[in-house]
Amino acid sequence: MTYEELVTFVGKNLKKTAAKKIENHIAVEFDIYGEAEGAFYVEVKEGSISVEPYEYYDRDAKVFVTADELVKIINNEKTPAESHAEGILMVEGNIDAAQELIKLIKAPVKKTPAKKPAEKATVKKAAAKKPAAKKETAAKKPAKNETAKKTVKAEKEIVEMTKKADSKISKDIKK
Repeated sequence: MTYEELVTFVGKNLKKTAAKKIENHIAVEFDIYGEAEGAFYVEVKEGSISVEPYEYYDRDAKVFVTADELVKIINNEKTPAESHAEGILMVEGNIDAAQELIKLIKAPVKKTPAKKPAEKATVKKAAAKKPAAKKETAAKKPAKNETAKKTVKAEKEIVEMTKKADSKISKDIKK
């Protein structure tokens, strides 16, 4: 991901309606290190929100993070706290302002559409697929058995090696 793509991604994932609830001014600069290196800021002012690809000197906080980590946070794959604990995300300045702003740039959780009731034709298709699923399961069983056989063989070898080592130690002690 390039710097420009990251700034665009953050801008597209802003929750503009939530910004209207914030009455005070918040400005947070994001300093991206590693891939897509650069700085941009997110500002909430009078209920409107903007993202600009510049440094912001009169900011409330400065967040240091990698592009990949910021994308994971925005996509709800990780929390900012997890990233901070791992040392990937660091905050300088007003941490509360940074947290409040990060809440605004989280991607919405996608809802899965409700399933339609099954019709008779759909049920017949599902029933037709069941034997194929059993064949796959049957095909997997030999692989599991093979793995089990290898595990048992390895365990037997370990037992034999241990016995040999014990007998050698016993002989050495007797000498």
